[in-house]
Amino acid sequence: MTLGEVWPRLRPLCRRLALLGWAASAAGMGAGLAVAIASGTRLSPMMTTFQAVSSVCMAVAVASFVTAASLQPRTPAHRVGDRRELDLDPGGEFPATVRSFLLGSLALLAGAVAFACAGLLLRSGPSAQSVAFCQVFLLGAAASGFTFMLFSKVAPQRGRN
Repeated sequence: MTLGEVWPRLRPLCRRLALLGWAASAAGMGAGLAVAIASGTRLSPMMTTFQAVSSVCMAVAVASFVTAASLQPRTPAHRVGDRRELDLDPGGEFPATVRSFLLGSLALLAGAVAFACAGLLLRSGPSAQSVAFCQVFLLGAAASGFTFMLFSKVAPQRGRN
């Protein structure tokens, strides 16, 4: 199953919230990368503004993804008697396109931890660059992780009807 097949299964509100989350993530990553790459040892007022924009974008992205993931109901797997039961089998596998978001999230989270540890090991403490790279990696991890949560609710698991 591809993302093109999963996308229409999301409710319209959840699709809009996911788009807002991805747009906020992209804006936050762009602002964070501008700080990480273009700033020197001290942040100029413009770079401080970019740092604040990146932080606000992170909050907007996480809030929109959390709302979308919580509003999207799980796709029922089958009927038992008169009521619908949800497919909560933890052994079932999701399609590779959905699983890749989880793996990407874990890899980006590892990058955020690496930059955080590197910043903490500096004698002068975390630099503006290490904080900005942490923001970039955290935004990517959040976007990927919440995308996995959102799509895993509607993607059929392998081996299921």
